[in-house]
Amino acid sequence: MIRLNFTLVPFAALLLVPLANLHAVEPSSTRELPISFVKKHCADCHDANTSKGNFRADLLTKDLGDQKNIKAWSRVLARVQSAEMPPPKKTQRPTEAEINTALIALKTAFHEDALARHSESGRVRLRRLNRLEYENTVRDLLGIDTPLRDLLPEDDLRDGFNNQTAALSISPVHIQQYMAAADRALEAASVRQARPETKTHKFSYTHDAEKSFHGHAHNKLQCNLRGDDLHFFLDTHIEVPAYLRQFETITRENPGRYRIRITTEARDTTNGEDLIFSVWLAAGGKRRELLGHFDAQHRKETVVELTRPFEIGETIIIAPYRMAKVRIDAGYSVYLPDKQDKIPKGWHAISNPNPPIPTVGPGIVVKPVEIIGPLHEHWPPQGHRLLYGDEAELISVVDIAKTMRVPDTILRPVRGNRQVKDPVTIRLPKEKTEAAIRDTLTRFISRAFRRPSTANEVELYQSMVRDRLSKGECFEVALNAAHRAVLCSPDFLFIVEHGYKLNSHELAARLSYFLWRTAPDEELRKLADKGDLIRPEVLRKETSRLIASPRIEGFVRDFLAQWLNLREINATTPDRDLFPEYFESIHDGRQDVFLHGSIVGETQAYFRDLLDRNLGAAMLVSAPHAYLNQRLAEHYDLPPVKGAGLRRVDLPADSLRGGLLTQASILKVTSNGANTSPVLRGAWLLERIVGTPVPPPPPNAGSIEPDTRGATTIREQLSKHQSVASCAGCHQKIDPPGFVLEAFDPIGRYRDYYRTTENGEKLKNARVFYGGDYGSVKYLKGATVDTKSQLPDGKEIADVRAYKATLASRPELLARSLVRKLATFATGVSVEAEDEIVVDAILEKSKSSGYGLQTLIHEVIQSELITRK
Repeated sequence: MIRLNFTLVPFAALLLVPLANLHAVEPSSTRELPISFVKKHCADCHDANTSKGNFRADLLTKDLGDQKNIKAWSRVLARVQSAEMPPPKKTQRPTEAEINTALIALKTAFHEDALARHSESGRVRLRRLNRLEYENTVRDLLGIDTPLRDLLPEDDLRDGFNNQTAALSISPVHIQQYMAAADRALEAASVRQARPETKTHKFSYTHDAEKSFHGHAHNKLQCNLRGDDLHFFLDTHIEVPAYLRQFETITRENPGRYRIRITTEARDTTNGEDLIFSVWLAAGGKRRELLGHFDAQHRKETVVELTRPFEIGETIIIAPYRMAKVRIDAGYSVYLPDKQDKIPKGWHAISNPNPPIPTVGPGIVVKPVEIIGPLHEHWPPQGHRLLYGDEAELISVVDIAKTMRVPDTILRPVRGNRQVKDPVTIRLPKEKTEAAIRDTLTRFISRAFRRPSTANEVELYQSMVRDRLSKGECFEVALNAAHRAVLCSPDFLFIVEHGYKLNSHELAARLSYFLWRTAPDEELRKLADKGDLIRPEVLRKETSRLIASPRIEGFVRDFLAQWLNLREINATTPDRDLFPEYFESIHDGRQDVFLHGSIVGETQAYFRDLLDRNLGAAMLVSAPHAYLNQRLAEHYDLPPVKGAGLRRVDLPADSLRGGLLTQASILKVTSNGANTSPVLRGAWLLERIVGTPVPPPPPNAGSIEPDTRGATTIREQLSKHQSVASCAGCHQKIDPPGFVLEAFDPIGRYRDYYRTTENGEKLKNARVFYGGDYGSVKYLKGATVDTKSQLPDGKEIADVRAYKATLASRPELLARSLVRKLATFATGVSVEAEDEIVVDAILEKSKSSGYGLQTLIHEVIQSELITRK
């Protein structure tokens, strides 16, 4: 156990523990390094006279205790392993056997030196849970849905990941906020009233409580009420959405988990098409979070069921998607549910109380919404029982206050702006108090610390409870003093690993935080308690179980957010004039949230499919299929796809799509919203996908400013950099993939010309939907996009198809890069030269599967990168 002072929480201990792990054995300087290979094949270009790339091969020594020498040898390993060096064009190249011999010697030297240095401390130092892991862990521990992440400081990044040991610092601010988060979590898990009754409600938008919506001048004609049903013929007013106030009233009294059933139907579409609507979590009349887009099927009632927690005063908004476009495309008015040619000239619905007789046209019917809740599988809930034990009984706070000191937060608890009626707290049986407290703390500490608690630990925390009780505090306050200390302890906040070889509990934590982003579940804990998890066959079976679980979605989302930098998907907003297709309404600047969510969803669904079907590494860059829905197929100019849900679709034989590189999410995060940069995209691809990152540019390299006027092309600007010796080497690698991706604009659409704002040709016939109607585009046709380029080995590539095919022909290169990213994400430590020999073993065991994604994950977990500290 890591000791601490619980009064101010373990700041000193947090700092001291990592220092203990810095102890290392002195590295050996007698490892066999391929000096002769370097002298024979590298020194002629990298000696004192030439020093190409500012690298001196003739200065390399056998001393791996020298950091400068380690860095130089690491550079040799990276360049030779990726086949960049010796240069492909060189006439006197070494044989494959010579290269492999040199690589094995170098990797072995690195690895043996690392084993000597890490024989006690291991390669992974003490790692703090990042914000996401902390929130997930507390959620699963206490069975609560309370947001905690935003209470904590942002996590720093290292090598693109926010769970890196070296970046996860600890500060007094962290300690203060961990205390606040613990208090919030404990309050959320503690029962304050008798079990709320689970009720079933049916709420119609025709109810008087919803009159602010259906009585609004804009809404009352185009969002008609027919009996108990709501008919959407147009989007609602932006400030007056279909906000279900009746449900808001319920959650103000009884927040919690509810099941929502929304029944819809599409009517009168031109060819029997389905229509699309969205559901939002809302509060205070405003949207908070998109819950999804769904299909209203033509002439068929369809139920969408959502089960989720609702905080105090939260409700839902139901909104039709692009109904104005649907109606205009079908020839109907956007002012009335009628044909355009039947609307008198100059007539406007809001100012004319006597509309023509409607013929209706496309619309979405919403039946009364069924809501069931609050839902409680057990009472008291699991978190309450974990905190206070099975012996605790709920009793009136008033009764407890007669003999014990009870704070106002328990005596007069408030939910929202209302005081809870008849509040309750806990009482422990007098004759069993000590035993009940000990049993409760033993169970809670073991769960929180992700390993069995020790008798000394339990006694330490129990003494805190005794102290509070002796001062007259009530049971809940006394126990929560210990719980709060546990939740602020290093054993909870950090992933603590003691020995060089992980034990079953440490391995369970690594596995669970890797694949589920949270603490081990009950099944993993049972295996760890028995010591079975260290057996390879058991570890493999559990890995398969975790991958097959729906909870693997947490891994997919977070890994892609970090590996592919999808966390930055909201960092830029496309230029409205240049890329109006990305907006649901140009005039008020509302982005198309359906499209925006679909581009991220495409990448997540595609990666999940690679995982589920164990598809090979070549599929990362090239595939005959994509994950599309109606909006995304339209965005990509592909054959129509029906519905809101993403599904696997076979692509046309000549399609540019397929694989990660041409997905709109990737193309958006590698752009600035108005322009694209071959340098940014090329460097991103080399670092994230290919695994051959280029060094940062020299200080005097200058920058390339986008020219939205269209006066100069990006190729013309980059040609200046390629003529500078200090820049040419990197740009020979960066520019080719960057240029082929110039075929795609900042919102991921294919283009054969650049859009500009000043210098260009006016597009007379180009029109776009602006939210309420179609209009002429504001952008001009600029220079033609040129995607042709030449790879460093001299191979000419014409477009993205040729480049993807070239990458796909080297699956081991792609798999090696992915293994490094997976291992970094799993351990919180970047893969270095000393780990490459382990990566080789992983790749060799995965080769027969074509480097299938699931196989790679299995072999990473079986390797010493995971099973050793």
